[in-house]
Amino acid sequence: MPARSKLLLAVLSAISVVALILIFSTAGDLSFLDRGDLSLFQDDDTSHEHIMAVVSAHELATNAGFEILEKGGTSADAAVAVAAVLSVVEPWFSSVLGGGTWALYYEADTNTVTSLDGVGPAGSKVTVPDYSERAGDPGMHQAIVPGAWDGWMLWMDEYGRLDLGEVLAPAIRIARGGFPMSADMEGWLNSQAEETLARPDTAKIYAPEGRLLQEGDTVYQEDMALTFEELVRAYDEALVEGRSEAIRAVRDHFYRGPIAEKIIEFSDKGNGYLTLSDLNDFSAEIVDPVSIFYRDNIEVFQNPPNSQGMTMLLALNILKGYDFSGLSSTDADAIHMQVEAIKLAFTDRYHHMGDPKRVNVPVEGLMSESHADMQRERINMEEAMVWPIRDGYVDIDTDLGNTTTFHIVDSEGNGAAVTTSLGTQFFVIGDTGIHINHRMRFFEIEEGNPNQATPGYKVRHTSNPYMAFKDGDLYILGGNTGADSQPQIQTQQFLNVVEFGMSAQGSIGHPRFLSTAFPATIYPYRVRNTLQMEEGFSTDLIEELERRGHDISVGEGVWGSGGMIVIEKGGRDADVGAESRSDVSYGEKGSGN
Repeated sequence: MPARSKLLLAVLSAISVVALILIFSTAGDLSFLDRGDLSLFQDDDTSHEHIMAVVSAHELATNAGFEILEKGGTSADAAVAVAAVLSVVEPWFSSVLGGGTWALYYEADTNTVTSLDGVGPAGSKVTVPDYSERAGDPGMHQAIVPGAWDGWMLWMDEYGRLDLGEVLAPAIRIARGGFPMSADMEGWLNSQAEETLARPDTAKIYAPEGRLLQEGDTVYQEDMALTFEELVRAYDEALVEGRSEAIRAVRDHFYRGPIAEKIIEFSDKGNGYLTLSDLNDFSAEIVDPVSIFYRDNIEVFQNPPNSQGMTMLLALNILKGYDFSGLSSTDADAIHMQVEAIKLAFTDRYHHMGDPKRVNVPVEGLMSESHADMQRERINMEEAMVWPIRDGYVDIDTDLGNTTTFHIVDSEGNGAAVTTSLGTQFFVIGDTGIHINHRMRFFEIEEGNPNQATPGYKVRHTSNPYMAFKDGDLYILGGNTGADSQPQIQTQQFLNVVEFGMSAQGSIGHPRFLSTAFPATIYPYRVRNTLQMEEGFSTDLIEELERRGHDISVGEGVWGSGGMIVIEKGGRDADVGAESRSDVSYGEKGSGN
């Protein structure tokens, strides 16, 4: 992680600091300021270039993101490049073409945070009786509208500045030139060997000689490269009309043109639920995020429903009422408080979260201080809760492992926190190279559930990266993969830094724990009522937690892949944490010069 500083910047920064001291020494009473946005505490010093940083699940993707930043691209441009390369080198977890994305973007110029909803709805042909019969089977019926591509193009239009060909160049280069299969990729491929070999379009890539590729073998994604180039041509042909018009042409080419037709032709042959109208009518959205104050000066942002991102905030809202001083990250009290708060947060998720266009999600009430206080009172420090856990929300009016995460900060201070997903599978659509999602497995089939599968409505999506601001400045960008693991491990990572004083890398590498005392988000929605603990916790700690009623399983769990950037020194430096459980995850930081 090279850090490149310049003497001139240091001198300018010192001058700015002196100037600020002089200004504030004569400013008088500043009580008239109102914290209506992030600008109240923001440092007005713009004389220094912000540190650049990228962390992702694969070194090739991180390098691609940094390459784009060094060309003058924004965090949005770099995010598309990272996501595209991950589609090539980590194709079972995410796809810019076939998956879905929830992400947060901080735009430094306007000092605003927005949320990207790049998730498509269930197909028009889905019915609960039909899906119930096939819910446990693989196939095209598991796919929802792939919303990621429209979301990425929306970000490029809103926050980017480079052309599509520049942004996709690293992915095209790696897809056509090939890359060595990682141990992670071999493991996932072997876990789905039968299905992969049974699909000709998939087997052509991952078993070109009749056997599955192994670690170290070269993987080629030629069809994916061709599709990327097809989209670049659509962009270039329309560029004479302007950059926004070129991006619109690319969106249309995918959702209302030849790529959409290929997807639906393939879906029809596989008895899927998608129609051409489903793709034609889809548009991603930039929406308002949700946030809480964990402390008076730390604001945490998450993605709103239909993302499950509120789950992390619900847990933090409970936990901020406890005093962690004097506790370590491995004290029984610290872990018990987190686990019980997480259980209550997931109970709220189960009872209330779904597509807000389908059900009334009481966001304001669930995130209120009064609800957090009531939930906190339900926690017994000597006794673990087990499912079923009753719904604790009152006054309600309602109508009834498998992602990748990465984070980017550019030289202007813009930040991108991204979690994007397929749902874990190798399933290629014809000769497009598109790996399609199987997100239908995340819908419920129970009558009256707020997340029940419904034609044209969105699943409660598990992707939910977060951002935190301290004194109004960008502070933490973080995320973790793994369905129900995400809000839990992200809560732990945040507390590791904020409460327990860990570095970003120390937080990512710290042993993790997961509660399963709620219905799992993936079919068949199993409740295990166990506390899964990663290797590394002491025997004494485990015995004490068992005394309090936790049914502990050591070593069993989906710990996922995490990444974190902690901004330091007013943006002049960053602490980067990459997933230590992977041999290909990588983070990098440096200046733009």
